[in-house]
Amino acid sequence: MTSKDIVEYKTTIADEHWRNEEFQWARILSEGNPAKGMVLLYVQKACTAFHEFDPAWKQGAIKPGQVEFFRRRLAARVRHVLVTMQNNALDKVNGAVELSGILESIESAETTNELAELTEKLHAVNHTLLDSLEGR
Repeated sequence: MTSKDIVEYKTTIADEHWRNEEFQWARILSEGNPAKGMVLLYVQKACTAFHEFDPAWKQGAIKPGQVEFFRRRLAARVRHVLVTMQNNALDKVNGAVELSGILESIESAETTNELAELTEKLHAVNHTLLDSLEGR
């Protein structure tokens, strides 16, 4: 972390992008705002689900007939983030509208390929949301 950071946290992550993400999570969690912390947790769970789904799909581990199962599961993760944000007056932060659009895309996806293509879009919105929650 840099000297401007008030959180003392030591990471084991070597990759700069991942390390910066981890430090941002530590800063948000150390603020002591439970709503922001839970949004961070739920958006990370959603992002992780997609980051696991995408390579599994690319490796052929997911059958085309499983689209409904994964659409329902992935949509539930993203919907949970949005409901948590709304319940805690965080639904106007940057990235909320984009996250709602991703939910619509998940719900209308007809193929596993369409779901996999949302992985990086969700990852980018994740960054926007967390930057906004952190006040950047």
